Amino acid sequence: MRHFSDRNDMQHFSIGATARMTQIPAHTLRKWESRHGIAVPVRTNTGRRVYTEEQLELLRLIKLLTANGHALSQLADQEIDALRALAALHQSEPQRTKVRSLTLIGPSVSRLLHGNPMIESRYGGEAAEWLRESGKVGTDAVVIESPTLGDDIVEFAQEIRQRVPLVIVVYAFAARAKLSRLGDAGITAIQGPANDQDVLVRLEGVDDAPREAKESPRRFSTMELARIARLNPRLQCECPNHIAKLLMDISAFERYSRECAGSSPADTALHRQLGDISAAARRLFEDALIAVAEADGLQISLRD
Repeated sequence: MRHFSDRNDMQHFSIGATARMTQIPAHTLRKWESRHGIAVPVRTNTGRRVYTEEQLELLRLIKLLTANGHALSQLADQEIDALRALAALHQSEPQRTKVRSLTLIGPSVSRLLHGNPMIESRYGGEAAEWLRESGKVGTDAVVIESPTLGDDIVEFAQEIRQRVPLVIVVYAFAARAKLSRLGDAGITAIQGPANDQDVLVRLEGVDDAPREAKESPRRFSTMELARIARLNPRLQCECPNHIAKLLMDISAFERYSRECAGSSPADTALHRQLGDISAAARRLFEDALIAVAEADGLQISLRD
């Protein structure tokens, strides 16, 4: 069992500050604490978690070591000096094995990195289909695309991670618990849609920090959406009207989440995630509105 100093003059940090400084989501910190007894924080008189500087170092070390393939369960009982020594071994090695071959799995990611010589195979179907048809990986890295993260995809990614140095999962929507399971297994998760640069920086080990929300501007003004919502489309299902109304609500919630992101340090990570999810949903429904407008012959106005 690890022992930490208990001096009263020691500086303490809230769970929100700890999450920012270690780049470990707050829900992951809670899970590591409850499941593995990692960095169990002191509780204030009001029951809030606070962490010491030494615990911050411990968390950074464990994050580094899990990213290098060590099992969280094996690290949980190690003294901090042992973790420092183990981390030093990795830091004396190259940061990451150079990726020479890559497998892309999924409708969108299979179209990335055209002309890149490291691409060994592409599969344009769903990840679940690829798993049933092949399931064999002979490359240094794998990028898996899945709109949602069900248990099957998470378990598939975890199993692949046992055989492949680098696994990247691109998703649209995911529960925090599923993202935490991927992180615990040393798997990188990217909220899509992903582009070439998103994948390359992960392959090169340049960006291990959580990705900031992509600032994707709205393609429809609120006034234009309100106009479309009142139109009489030729489509009997009135899809353009319904999608326009949905977009108005989603855009409003996205803005609300961004404004709430700085209201409290403990809530920042949660509201950032809500904003990212809302932005991803908005982009999908904007594509849908453009598609149904073309099918219906509606004249729509996009923002510059």
